[in-house]
Amino acid sequence: MYDLSCDRVGIICAKRVWVIKMNRLKISICVSLFIPLLSFAATPQIEQEQLKPLSDVRISMQRMLKSTDGHYFLDLYAGIWNPHGTLIDLQNPKRISLKGTQKGDQLNLQSIAVQADPSVNSSYQLTGLLNANTGAFKATLAEQDASGTNLQFEPAFKAADKPVLMFKFYGLQGPDQPYGRSLKRVDVINKNNGQVMQSLEGFSAFGNSIGFLDVNFDGYYDVVLSDTSDGLKIEDKRFVYWMYNPKTQKFQRAPQLEKIAGFPTLKGELQQIDFGQGQIYKVDQGLLYLVKQE
Repeated sequence: MYDLSCDRVGIICAKRVWVIKMNRLKISICVSLFIPLLSFAATPQIEQEQLKPLSDVRISMQRMLKSTDGHYFLDLYAGIWNPHGTLIDLQNPKRISLKGTQKGDQLNLQSIAVQADPSVNSSYQLTGLLNANTGAFKATLAEQDASGTNLQFEPAFKAADKPVLMFKFYGLQGPDQPYGRSLKRVDVINKNNGQVMQSLEGFSAFGNSIGFLDVNFDGYYDVVLSDTSDGLKIEDKRFVYWMYNPKTQKFQRAPQLEKIAGFPTLKGELQQIDFGQGQIYKVDQGLLYLVKQE
């Protein structure tokens, strides 16, 4: 059981809970983590004058939205050249993979065939206006030639006083850097006033993209970086996690979470994180429970 509340990090317990229900034996292992302020592994500091601004760093932002009628859950990647997502029908066993185009706030997404999901046997179109700041998405869902259904999506996990942020990136470039350049610092900027709220430092990460997603389903977006320190490669799937703490209004490293290998695929409709290799965790009230490991 990992504590993702961003207050403390440190393993304090490891226990197995045996639950007998409906004549089935379920095993869940919980390890309790606490995320401490300023508790991250020391990394040799690069003199600030050596760092150069990095341009064209892609921000992969995953929005988790839910229709106000409770019928659909939408995983959406927008604000990029190839917007895409997955529309999940919560009342019928159906997952619709989507991709398309975006111009300004206007999204036009078409369903794509997914061989692994035979439940989707017709084409769909999801179009509408996305408010990039609030996450509200006013859309129309149409199946083949049928008339469309108006839907209103809103963030699936709501948070008070959610900050509106921008980022500036700094690092090193050259043939001696992993993949040609390394990300060493991220300045977190309040989009409303242009002020730097925090500088994230003490890491070496892939310099071409970052993840911006709500890892612990608390309504606040967290920063996820691909770790390239100590000779690590992208295919090693090790990540640096900066979790947003609404109490301090700061991002904090989660070193225990960083011990889990694998890309964090969020399943927001289940509040689960799939790290691959059978490592599936359930998030419940800020705690991360290992529910399956192969």
